[in-house]
Amino acid sequence: MRNILVVGNGFDLYHGLKTGYRDFIRCVEEAFARSREERTDVQTRLTELCNRNGFFRHFHFSMSDDESWSYFESEMDNIVRALSHFQSVMEENQKNPEHDPAAYNIIGGLFSYNDLLIFKDFTRIFEQIYDDPSGGLFKLRQQFITAEKRLDARAMVREVRKELESFTEAVDLYLSSCVGNRSDREESDVSVRSLQIEEVHPDYVINFNFTNTPVIYGIPEERIFYAKGKAGNEPLNLVLGSPDLSEEPEDWIYLKNYFQKLMKFIGLPDREQLYSENEEGKAVPVTLHYFGYSFPEGDAELICELNEAAEKTVVYYTDQEDYAFKIIRLIRLFGKDAVTEKIYGGTLVFRKIS
Repeated sequence: MRNILVVGNGFDLYHGLKTGYRDFIRCVEEAFARSREERTDVQTRLTELCNRNGFFRHFHFSMSDDESWSYFESEMDNIVRALSHFQSVMEENQKNPEHDPAAYNIIGGLFSYNDLLIFKDFTRIFEQIYDDPSGGLFKLRQQFITAEKRLDARAMVREVRKELESFTEAVDLYLSSCVGNRSDREESDVSVRSLQIEEVHPDYVINFNFTNTPVIYGIPEERIFYAKGKAGNEPLNLVLGSPDLSEEPEDWIYLKNYFQKLMKFIGLPDREQLYSENEEGKAVPVTLHYFGYSFPEGDAELICELNEAAEKTVVYYTDQEDYAFKIIRLIRLFGKDAVTEKIYGGTLVFRKIS
């Protein structure tokens, strides 16, 4: 039997690491709260990367009670939708030869309240108007308007891409410098250890985190697959983007998870680890152990691949609410009948984290 451990951010949180997106936001807030003279080099760089950054502003002003990275990704999707929707509205308006984007006031009607909040956060693209008698809330900044009085969509996308890259660098800096993601990580780097994981003795790890926490269990780096990049890597390869479920205009493809994985050479899990054979050429049965993972729909393709490889799946949960949440997510991914059959057939097991 081979044991494959699949971990999400709950794994890091269980080990006492402050790796939630809200932890990152608070860290940057603290850096901004200090005077320039009092900031450390890391704090100075964090403020440089996040100053007027649309992504940081949005997550700073719109923090949710949901601390999961799956919420973070779904909110990234809302940002992409709002900005691409603005582009499509402008392109429709431009069919009118009298339309002047420099004089266009972005108000309600065609845009939702949440869209407007997102426009407000991207201050390098949109200028907020306070004294416009027409009641307009925002205007497009002049550098995104061509000489022919049309939206410069490419310039707008380039600006969003640049801000995403700065934001990603800030997250990487926080995780590698403030949380710590050293290659020589030891047991003493975390506040607790899981006896359940120690008993499993994982042969391979599918790591949806940016940190290398599994190495404290003696798992070598070469047997850890970083599904979304690793903090502190050179070149930077963290994947922060919108889930791959929705179809957006091609201009915005850079902000999609799968495209970033291709750009950053993330690769795929080692199939020999998932479908290994013994000396007689027979398949070795695999048990999957999910610890601290929320089964987001954006990871459906990889989760389904793992499901194909597994003879048995063990899902660890914290409490009754988490137990119910994980069942609901699994039903969304595989369907009610498939999940029911696995539970009653003993191939899908839930264990409370002790």
